[in-house]
Amino acid sequence: MSDENLTFFGIDLGTTYSVVSYIDETGRPAVVRNVITNNETTPSVVYFEEGAGEVVVGEAAKHVSRLYPSRVVERVKRSMGREAQWEFDGTTYTPESISALILKQLAQDAEYYTKRPVRQVVITVPAYFGLLERDATRNAGRIAGLDVVEVVPEPVAAALQYDLDGETTRTVLVYDLGGGTFDTTVIRIDADAVEVLCTDGDQQLGGADWDARLVQYLVDEFVGHAGPADDPTLDEEFMQDLALTAEEVKRQLSTVMSRRVPMRYAGASTSVEATRETFEDVTRDLLDRTVEYTERTLHTLGDKLGIADPATAIDEVLLVGGSSKMPAVARRLAEKWGWTPRLHDPDLAVAKGAARFALSRALWAWDGQGAAPTAEEKQQRASALALALGMDEESLTASANRRIVTVLPKSFGVKLQDTSLPDWRSQPEKMYVEHLIHANEALPIEGRELDARTIEDGQTAVRIEIYEQAGAAESPDLAANKPVDRGAGVIGGLPPLPRHSPVAISMGVSVGGELRLHAVEPGSGQELTIEVQVSVLSEDEVHQAREVVAALTVRG
Repeated sequence: MSDENLTFFGIDLGTTYSVVSYIDETGRPAVVRNVITNNETTPSVVYFEEGAGEVVVGEAAKHVSRLYPSRVVERVKRSMGREAQWEFDGTTYTPESISALILKQLAQDAEYYTKRPVRQVVITVPAYFGLLERDATRNAGRIAGLDVVEVVPEPVAAALQYDLDGETTRTVLVYDLGGGTFDTTVIRIDADAVEVLCTDGDQQLGGADWDARLVQYLVDEFVGHAGPADDPTLDEEFMQDLALTAEEVKRQLSTVMSRRVPMRYAGASTSVEATRETFEDVTRDLLDRTVEYTERTLHTLGDKLGIADPATAIDEVLLVGGSSKMPAVARRLAEKWGWTPRLHDPDLAVAKGAARFALSRALWAWDGQGAAPTAEEKQQRASALALALGMDEESLTASANRRIVTVLPKSFGVKLQDTSLPDWRSQPEKMYVEHLIHANEALPIEGRELDARTIEDGQTAVRIEIYEQAGAAESPDLAANKPVDRGAGVIGGLPPLPRHSPVAISMGVSVGGELRLHAVEPGSGQELTIEVQVSVLSEDEVHQAREVVAALTVRG
């Protein structure tokens, strides 16, 4: 067994900060420190040096954004799964390729820190990321030249880092408020499994929104008291500088009650006081939104378990994500439900849990290569790994044997036409979505069937479209759902069919989140298969982006 096979890397690719962890020689997760700053976290910020063929990632990029904000990309995670683009020096970059630059820097730091190559990694994503966003994250790793063994939900990774040696079954709610995303997830943990019961969240809600509110407050107070000659919000450099200041003030207000912020612009100057009370007041509605998502999650849990008061089923509440350190978070959850939330290594737990997952995957899946090992091969590999890592073989095996069960965060179905009314042709609003797969169902999901019918006499083709829905309550309304990218197809070449002829549809989702639909017209045997390997980028585009990223010098 080579040395490189003994290094198992987990990456928390965050909106504002990213972390890479690995299993050290003691068998425990350790965090890679940034080579330049020696910090455990690296800002997820990329600066493109003009015409230099070089990019800077991390703390230096964050600081230079004060001077060259138009050449800096940050919070790219919020654009994952979208068709966004940035152009620098004639080259176009996608969210995947920007994220790949961050991953490349993290891998370089990890290689320097561990003196071992970084190839196979586990990358975490918010629990509420859909198929498109997860595939975009996987492609980012591929563009960076990494083999992404698995994309793992962040709360699952956090749970793997949470006191897993006990035998007692516990139901844990993970409240994950990161820099740009929020989700709340209920997980059942016992000696044999980590099972996600339900999840909910918002991909566009996170600590960055708290920062933006504080920036707005500071600007309003400055303009109101100092009266600058020009509008400071029109000065990109001033606003970028203020955003960095606001982030630091937000952190400080978690430990102090007030902080004065000196401000100067267009010949005017003053010192604006920001208090914890004021900060909590101007961001109260943002915190309210996280509470609403938590309530929705508990409602889903109650339905799933058949209990009237699901909050009482929660044994522990873990606060994950850097923004969960704000005192208002724990206080509000305690006031609302009587819980005693605790911070669970909020900045590092996700990356450490991802490294644990990578170790388990390497132990049983032979690093993802070849056929599954036999029981004897598993035992031999466990013995070799335990010896090489200096770990107790029984503990290593028990940890790796723990099953991980995740859920699908969104509902999926097909678009149908309601033909029950005589004038249905003139009422396109009568189209609706029949959901075959429902949010918060455990993966994998197989064999969901629908007996659909043709709608016209003489019909010779059937078009099938897959739709998805995210939200509080599942709704058949077409407006509440959206079409799945590349999730449509046609069964053609049919003999003229009478109205209401059957079309059999089945749908399933794999453990990895890949959706498969199969439809057949039984009379002719004509069929359609849609495999939703959802991706914004084609394989050629991934290959081209990989070449671009490989040609760039990335430094911290």
